[in-house]
Amino acid sequence: MKQVVVTRNGGPEVLEVRDVAVPEPGSGEVLIKVAAAGMNYADIMQRDGLYPNGPTPPFGAGFEVAGTIDSVGAGVTGWKAGDAVMAFCQNGYSEYVTAPAGMLLPKPSELSFEQASAIPCQYLTAYHALLTLGRLKAGQTVLVQAAAGGLGTMMVQIARNVGATVIGTCSSADKCALIRDLGCQFPVNYTAEDLGARVREITVGKGCDLIIESVGGDIFEHSLHCLKSRGMLVTLGVASKNVPSISSVELLANNWTVAGFHLMGYTADMEAMGHALADLKGWLAEGKLTVIVRHTFPLDQAAEAQRQISDRKTVGKVVLTTG
Repeated sequence: MKQVVVTRNGGPEVLEVRDVAVPEPGSGEVLIKVAAAGMNYADIMQRDGLYPNGPTPPFGAGFEVAGTIDSVGAGVTGWKAGDAVMAFCQNGYSEYVTAPAGMLLPKPSELSFEQASAIPCQYLTAYHALLTLGRLKAGQTVLVQAAAGGLGTMMVQIARNVGATVIGTCSSADKCALIRDLGCQFPVNYTAEDLGARVREITVGKGCDLIIESVGGDIFEHSLHCLKSRGMLVTLGVASKNVPSISSVELLANNWTVAGFHLMGYTADMEAMGHALADLKGWLAEGKLTVIVRHTFPLDQAAEAQRQISDRKTVGKVVLTTG
């Protein structure tokens, strides 16, 4: 089978497609025939060697997939060959993957395999960052940076669904139009507008209750100064590769909270996961959540797909397909 391997830390050129043996499911595992593999900024951070406690090259890239169970290992109950699933896994950019049965979710019938590949990482990250950690609620104002990406479009919709006011940043008028259609009341084209001034105008000088940021560098600093007193900034990553620093004195003076988010710290929280999956089911049934997939690439174009994400040429979820 084909598998995309990170041969060493570096740019997209370090990704290599290799022919490897189809894995066998171990005890408590299932073997999944992958239809679609989700691509995330975390994959790029792992490739660059910036991901906290990330794998050491060489390793198979990717960690979220959607597909069909091919076979089940010893001790697996509740799943069978032929079931359509979504899963967390290792070596996700592959034609087949094994995954612990506890890391599987049933694929919603409303979603294609390409759309479903966005649920394990991006939907759950968006949900838990906004609601479980951020405690966003109706009447509050949230700023979502990079709002037209796969994660950002999820966040815009979830925030809208709970009744929050959403400010979303994008790099073009077309992207602003997209997030406006998804329920972002205040799209901001950061290439043409002063974000800080716009936030002060929208919030009448108060600032935002919650900000979700994944770029780092100057964007982190500019985001921090868009917070209201006692507001929270949640950081999800460092897409710019420029790790910011924070003045504790500034935090004290403004009563700001800065929180880091790593999804694997939430997947074992059964109560929080139950809320996330119940809301997912309800929002899909009510037509209140759309998974935006604008870009699909075959496995052997994984490097180009990551390059386009880094160059901000993509909108919504980016997916690799096995054909």
